[in-house]
Amino acid sequence: MNTQVMTLAPDALRDTPRGESVWEKALIEFIRRASAEGKTIIVSTEVETLTPEEVARGLNLSRSTVSRRIADGTIQSVKVGNRHHVPYPEYRRLWEESMTKAAAASMADIEAELFNDE
Repeated sequence: MNTQVMTLAPDALRDTPRGESVWEKALIEFIRRASAEGKTIIVSTEVETLTPEEVARGLNLSRSTVSRRIADGTIQSVKVGNRHHVPYPEYRRLWEESMTKAAAASMADIEAELFNDE
């Protein structure tokens, strides 16, 4: 199966005049070509960064904890204007790390209940 992908970065789409810009023409041509080849066309978006509030909600932390960790470098962030944003891969790393810790803690409880001789 041959999958073709067209990526449009947010910066390329911002502040463009109304009407058919270069990226709009390229997208329309991409869709027409795929359609002519009988391919299914799927349009999706991908999150690039999250706000500290979104990270806090996703990791079940307080916003102040996330802000402290950004300040001390524990959480990598980028500045967007005058605000910090967390790149999605960094959020994913933190989420996987927290899930691994939760699973390990649960495993210890399960093992203690199953194999503990009382």
